[in-house]
Amino acid sequence: MDWIGELERAGVGPLRDEPLSRHTSFKIGGPADAFVTATTRAQAAASLRIAKAAGVPVFFLGWGSNLLVRDGGIRGLVLALGGDFERVDFPGPELVRAGSAVRVPQLVVSCAENGLTGLEPIVGVPGCVGGALVMNAGTREGEIGPFVEEVETLGPEGDPVVVPRSALDFKYRSSNLGKSLVLSALLRLKRGVKADIMAVVASQQQKRSRTQPIHTFNVGSTFKNPPGLYAAQMIERSGLKGHVVGGARVSPMHANFIENFAGAKASDVLALVDLISERVRAESGVKLELEMRVVGE
Repeated sequence: MDWIGELERAGVGPLRDEPLSRHTSFKIGGPADAFVTATTRAQAAASLRIAKAAGVPVFFLGWGSNLLVRDGGIRGLVLALGGDFERVDFPGPELVRAGSAVRVPQLVVSCAENGLTGLEPIVGVPGCVGGALVMNAGTREGEIGPFVEEVETLGPEGDPVVVPRSALDFKYRSSNLGKSLVLSALLRLKRGVKADIMAVVASQQQKRSRTQPIHTFNVGSTFKNPPGLYAAQMIERSGLKGHVVGGARVSPMHANFIENFAGAKASDVLALVDLISERVRAESGVKLELEMRVVGE
């Protein structure tokens, strides 16, 4: 079956051999066999049905801000969302519905402007709502999971599925949504004073700009924080802050960030990850667990 041709005939505009370095915050990654940005539910459903009929694997891509794609790329279909999935609506006094392609900072600011509080701690999360839900994105001050009332997804046949709060399982940097195409989420927040909420948002943004390398190519935190510990402190104590492998380096600003500062390949990043893991484990006995996701060939 010429499944890419089927996608073309369905009008979803697939890109063949699309470099995934164009779609990740790391600016790293080999090609996808086919890359589709679905802007409507119909396009997303058609893409899933065609891939399933052809037995082709599908990888769901959000903003690519927590993702390292290996240099060989991803086989099959890479499906991203845009258009209709970039909307933020307020269906009730304490409710907000956000499409999965909405940037998290945009969501937080929109809520603040509407006098809704709760999401301020995640304003610095660089990804989109879909990815934030899948990984239960958050900071030391809070996560998105506790505010979620329901999540709308698409099943493998392209059928809509609404997952209620009772069926959602949010844990530290993970959830049970990993195999789903998330379309939108309904969140319940609290009313507050707009000026006060906006002040907290501004404070969080300023703090992030002071402590994290937000203007470099990276995926945010590389490793999860071990219970009661901070990965950045452990990496810094190991003497690896600023360490370089190929075009990748441990950020001189924040040791739990790896930067693509000179045309890094995925292999450079992974070599640096291995070095950090081995050094920290040898010195502290703690095995660091990756927070970023590594995919591809």
